[in-house]
Amino acid sequence: MDLVFSTYYLAAPLVLIDLNANPIELGLVGTILSTAHMGMANLMGPLSDRLGRRRLIITAPVLFVASCLVMTMTRQIKVVLALSILNGLCMSLFWPAFQAWIADRQAGPELARDIGSFNMSWTAANLSGPVISGFLFSFYPRLPFLFAATISVILFLLTYTSLQDRKTQPVARIEPVDGETSTWQKRFLCAVWIANFISWFIIGNVRYQFPKLARDLNTAPYLIGLLIGCVGFAQFLGFSILRTSGRWHFKRIYLLGVQLLAAGGVLLILLSSKQALFALALIMIGLCASLTYYSSLYYAVHLIKRKGRGAGIHESVVGSGALSGPILGGIVAQYAGLRSPYLLCLAVLVIAVAVQFILVGRKNHNTI
Repeated sequence: MDLVFSTYYLAAPLVLIDLNANPIELGLVGTILSTAHMGMANLMGPLSDRLGRRRLIITAPVLFVASCLVMTMTRQIKVVLALSILNGLCMSLFWPAFQAWIADRQAGPELARDIGSFNMSWTAANLSGPVISGFLFSFYPRLPFLFAATISVILFLLTYTSLQDRKTQPVARIEPVDGETSTWQKRFLCAVWIANFISWFIIGNVRYQFPKLARDLNTAPYLIGLLIGCVGFAQFLGFSILRTSGRWHFKRIYLLGVQLLAAGGVLLILLSSKQALFALALIMIGLCASLTYYSSLYYAVHLIKRKGRGAGIHESVVGSGALSGPILGGIVAQYAGLRSPYLLCLAVLVIAVAVQFILVGRKNHNTI
């Protein structure tokens, strides 16, 4: 699914640029997608608790096929924007249900490892999807959407034939859930959600505003794909490391440290024009997102008894960051230049870290 998504959403901004879309319209394509995703994820997660995961999971790729095929024919900006609503619905159907399906299988340390494997799988797609899309777009602008449609059909066949609902595994007694969750863990979970929000706020600007900046610097589409693929590479690397150890669980030093890394990456984009430095910046941002995303999903399905609800909240946090980032970045880019979204990201990051310090800044015997 993320191979489909990352292929589609490198090509869609490039199509909009060819259709002379302005930065606000480039931001809207991400914001509309994320609005639908965020708005529906909180409903689809609990719905999967009641109806089962499989029905929602197999529906999503069918709808994505339709969206991809329409994109091969459209020549209008408003159609591209309208399709983002359908794509947001697809994501809200697929991700909360699939994440809860993973959590149904395991509890405790095994759950953390399974979530790590899941994270590595979708970031492998985030690494390869933009690269594939950039090269395909260089040959023919509509080819990435045909590729994405083909992958969606394969995904439907795989999930339809091999995926079945299964009973939720009991959570180990040593792990608190819902009302039993400690006050510290509740505060830490809130801090993680704030950190994950800002990670996807930044990534939203990278996905939908960075291609415009790169094109203005005469960067070829395939190189733009390679650069954005650096985010996926860094996330894959981060997830592979985090999966092997639980030392980072509920530790402030890791949570706050990776956001300092992201701040350095944003500054590089703001101040540099060299492709090598852009690549380094995107790797730094991706490493930050690997820890915030992993923490957000793992703690949500680990500490909240109804796993579909926990996954839905996690996806809503991701969606809210990806919603607000592109449109706010687009507005400031329209009136203050193509570098200004990254100054905005830096300002929002500082505010987010300050709030996290309020939540988890006090010493506690459970943390460092």
